[in-house]
Amino acid sequence: MRHLPRQFWRSATGADGVSTVGYLRRQLVWLVALTVVGGGALFGAYDEVHSDSVAIRDRTGPAVVELAKARASLTKAHMTADDHLDYRTEKHKHQWPDILPRGEEYRTQVAEAKSSLARAAATGALNREDRQTLRIASGIVDSYVLRIDGALAQSNRPKLSSANLAYARGMMYARETGILARIAALQARQSAALDRQEDWGAAPLLAWPVAVAACVLLGVRLVGTQVFLRQRFRLRLSIPLAAVTLLLAAVPVLAFGTWQAHASQTRMQEAVGPLTPTGSADAQVKAIADAESGMEKAVGEGNTEVWARGTVFIPLAAVLMAGVILWTLQSLLDEYAVPRRRTGDSR
Repeated sequence: MRHLPRQFWRSATGADGVSTVGYLRRQLVWLVALTVVGGGALFGAYDEVHSDSVAIRDRTGPAVVELAKARASLTKAHMTADDHLDYRTEKHKHQWPDILPRGEEYRTQVAEAKSSLARAAATGALNREDRQTLRIASGIVDSYVLRIDGALAQSNRPKLSSANLAYARGMMYARETGILARIAALQARQSAALDRQEDWGAAPLLAWPVAVAACVLLGVRLVGTQVFLRQRFRLRLSIPLAAVTLLLAAVPVLAFGTWQAHASQTRMQEAVGPLTPTGSADAQVKAIADAESGMEKAVGEGNTEVWARGTVFIPLAAVLMAGVILWTLQSLLDEYAVPRRRTGDSR
């Protein structure tokens, strides 16, 4: 085991007694294979993390925020409608100016909630089951509005108005089938999805060591090839192979980008974490504002959009490197392996 690095270096430089043609063929296989393995593992490790960053930034995170907004708006809407109905049905309060005819503020809050539900659906974060739940919740909101409208229209008949309001309250607050409970369940599922996306996962943790090891071995082999070409071919430096070697310097940069993207994911998760379906409506509104600010800051600090573009670079670079290696070594093989005819030979 102790001699493996030395043996690998001897193999990389051709110091193990191999013929020139044998070395070139062997090195061709080694370099192309390491390029393919390293490029594939690097692409898998990099893409997994950055695709999760894009999902959190563009889909899951906004879905959690929009669902929280919808829940807060609906909670405030019911409180507004309840207060307004209380004002309209209490005779001794009729000297107050009715500044909310038919509850305009309540209607505005309901409209904001429905817009938030539509935006949550538009993020693309919800699966088929969640979209169905969202449609059901939106349908119940419409039924809820009809009940509140009935309560408002019958405000001069307190018993009928109270019955409509009680029915609407049940539609809003029922433990499992109510509007708020359904939205809270959707929000919890999206928060759980965000937690899974923020987690490193097995694929990157396995792929990164493979990618780094393959790239290190590729770098050693490329340097060994330069040593061999200088000794056997009197070639001071192979520019194409040197360019391939320089491209390997991108690996630490990509590793840093992956670490920064994951750190940004963690900050986004922490920003969205306080959006639990508990507390007063005003507390939820403040938590939503803080979450939006925190997510925006995390995206800016993590440069997730810039780093995500590197995903395309990896397979293109791997194909380019393999092509350059194949062309360079195959050219040397064609030049060296074909025997030259002596002067005067004829066929």
